[in-house]
Amino acid sequence: MIEKDIILEKETANDGQSVFLYYDERYGLYTAFGWSAFYTTMVIDPILSYSDELQMPVALIYKDQIRSLRQSLTKVEHEAKKHYVFRLKQKIVNSGYETWVKKNFAI
Repeated sequence: MIEKDIILEKETANDGQSVFLYYDERYGLYTAFGWSAFYTTMVIDPILSYSDELQMPVALIYKDQIRSLRQSLTKVEHEAKKHYVFRLKQKIVNSGYETWVKKNFAI
C-alpha cells in the first residue's frame, strides 16, 4: 500500500515539473496524485478519479501507458514495480490545475 504521508509530502512540494507515479501491486496499475495526475493527462489519457482520503485527484495508469510517459518526459528515477519519478522537459507556468480540478471533479 502506498504511504499517504509520502504522497501528500511530494505533491505539496511539487515544483511544477515533477511527476510521481506509485505502483499498486494489488491492481497492477500505477497511480499519480494531485499535480502529478494533472501532468500525466498532458501526455496520456489515464483513468481519472478523486481520492476522498487524500483530498486530491488520482490518475490510474496502465503499465503499457508508461512507455508514452517515458518517451515524452525525462525519467529521473525508477524502481521496478515500486515507483517512477519523471521530470517535464519544460516547467509549466500557469498550468490551469485549479480549472482542471473543478472541471473534472466538480469540487
